[in-house]
This record gives sequence, structure tokens and C-alpha cells, in this order.
Amino acid sequence: MNFLTMQNRVQYTLGMSDTATTDEMALAKEYLNEGVIDVLVRTRPYTRCIKLNVTANTAVHDLVNLVLALVDIEGPDGTGFLPRLTREDAVTAQGTGDPGFAYEEPMLWLSPVSSSDTFVKAYGVFRPTALVNDGDDPSDPALGGLASEFHPAVINYALWKGGEYLQHEQSQGGERWRQLYEGQDGQGGDIARIKKILAKRVTPQGSIRRDLTRNLGSMSPSGSYIGG
Repeated sequence: MNFLTMQNRVQYTLGMSDTATTDEMALAKEYLNEGVIDVLVRTRPYTRCIKLNVTANTAVHDLVNLVLALVDIEGPDGTGFLPRLTREDAVTAQGTGDPGFAYEEPMLWLSPVSSSDTFVKAYGVFRPTALVNDGDDPSDPALGGLASEFHPAVINYALWKGGEYLQHEQSQGGERWRQLYEGQDGQGGDIARIKKILAKRVTPQGSIRRDLTRNLGSMSPSGSYIGG
């Protein structure tokens, strides 16, 4: 669903004006962009991997609100994912050289502190470019990477905020769409539905096979029991 279609749905539903003197559609555009961000932050539907440049001998890196949700970081030495730490533990780890990272928006602590400029692979949800042109589609990775089946949630968010602004009587000032978007208690609606869909799409964890030989011993090639 492109930006123009989303705007039209909000405008026609709420009866928003787009005249030169009262252009309420400017607000609708802002609400739609806010909705994209809110869905990304609350459901993490599009996790990407990017390279973060790491400046040498720098203990704390400012990501300048680039990251909406940081999931994991791979160490620059190829040893795998770094343990997630608290800010205090990350500072301690930097002193001892132990691996790990801490993130408190927008600041990132990496350990060990690199002595040369390098990069790390970061996995997370990153701030998209705002929707501006009529043909812009939030499914585009640069514009949010939001699957088309989740676009109605963004519209419900915009209707909620627009209904509040207009004091829309039929929806109790947007309350009807708020409940459609996040449920009565903020934990349901579109947000819960999207989380449930995403949970089903995650690769299931393989079953763990127990190693019984540790407790029971094993069989020799001849079939004789070897154990304690």
C-alpha cells in the first residue's frame, strides 16, 4: 500500500480537509509516519544487519538515534555474538578486555575497545526514511520494510491520532481506532496480532537430544556394554 492510498483512507474516513487554508492532511502524513515508527518499535517486524563503523580507542559510540531496537552485535574478530551487558558491566569489561556490549539509546558501549578503526555487524530495527512521495511504500526496506499485511495497523494508528485531533464523535475521539490498534490495555489489537504472526515465522528451535552415554555408558562395536 503506497503513501497516497494510506492518506486517502485516513482522509475519507475522518473527513479531513486538504484546502490551502486548512490543510489537515499535513497532520495525517505526520501520523502515518509516526505509525510506521511505532509499529517497528513495538513489534520489531523487520530486523536487518548493517555494518557499524567503530572508531579506534573510543569507549562510547553515539549512534545518533539510528537504532530503534538493537538485537545483537557480532564481534569484529569473528568470534560470534557479543554478550549483552548492563552499562556498568560493559565499562568493567572494557577495563578487563572481556567481550560484550551495552546499549542505551543512542549510546553504545563495546568491549574490548578497539585499537584501530574497524566495524561490527549490528542486528536490529533501524530508523527508516520518512514517507514523503505519493508512491512511497513502507514495504520498501529503506522506508521501514513493513510487510503489506501490517499496513492497516499504520492506518489505524493515524486514524486514532487524527480522531483525537478532530474530536471525532463517531469514534469517541479516536478511541475506537486506538483499541483496534493496541487493544483496551495497550497489549492487544494490531500490535498483538503482528507479534503473533511474527512469532510463527521465527525458525523453531530444534529439539535437544539427550546424551545418555554420559550417565549410562555406551556400547562397544561388538555390542558389549562399557560403562561405570
